Amino acid sequence: MIKAISSAQNPWLKEVLALQEKNRHRKALGRFTVEGLNEVRLAMKAGLNLIQVAINPKKMGWDQVMDSLGVKQFGDRVELLELNDIVWAKVVVKESGLNVLGVFELPKQPAVWAPKDGEFYLMVESVEKPGNLGALLRSADSAGANGVVLCDERIDGFHPQVIRNSVGTAFTVPLFVMDSAKAWEIIEQNKVKLFTTFMEDAVSVWDADLSGTVAMIVGTEHQGVSDFWRGKGVNVNIPMFGTVDSLNVSVAASLLMYEAKRQRK
Repeated sequence: MIKAISSAQNPWLKEVLALQEKNRHRKALGRFTVEGLNEVRLAMKAGLNLIQVAINPKKMGWDQVMDSLGVKQFGDRVELLELNDIVWAKVVVKESGLNVLGVFELPKQPAVWAPKDGEFYLMVESVEKPGNLGALLRSADSAGANGVVLCDERIDGFHPQVIRNSVGTAFTVPLFVMDSAKAWEIIEQNKVKLFTTFMEDAVSVWDADLSGTVAMIVGTEHQGVSDFWRGKGVNVNIPMFGTVDSLNVSVAASLLMYEAKRQRK
């Protein structure tokens, strides 16, 4: 049965807006939202449990939705919702064209980081901007990284802007969340080669040996990596040939990961 939602005072709308706005609401309700056909498809492919699917029937029909998501039908446990223009505009960024909003269950258990021989990982400490985390996940997927370790989390991986900026790669790249002390414990136990990104006493990443089991850590835009990591790894930098001496964190991380990938080829 398809349910129509047309009121801005509808409880479902209020719940979805709460899910989109605050991590604490996502944790309390055990749910998160995903906007976009490709993003919803990748979340389903990753095995996440789909609870609700919402569309604006003026923009897209159910046959188109199922065809785009590669499903013949939704199970009985998936609630189908049709929103009018007013409600639709409140819950999506892309109001026009083909689009869908999915509500998924949060995973019951967090992913456990267990580095394997020859793998390489991106570590991200205290990232503050959801757009940056989304871009970092997208770069990690593109470079073939084996996962992203989010240390001292400020933005969670289920933030709608993270998912949107990652173009769905938030569901294709394993994301491991922990504090820095736990990450360092895992690095030591598994003999992972750590590469830090402090400015001083650094060698060019082109000259560093990024083979083997490797983790590379980047920090915030303004402060970089915290002092907790000072002296714990090999310090590398990216050669700069212009007038500025720094890069956006997602660009810098991309260059580091692609160099690690290049050395593996």
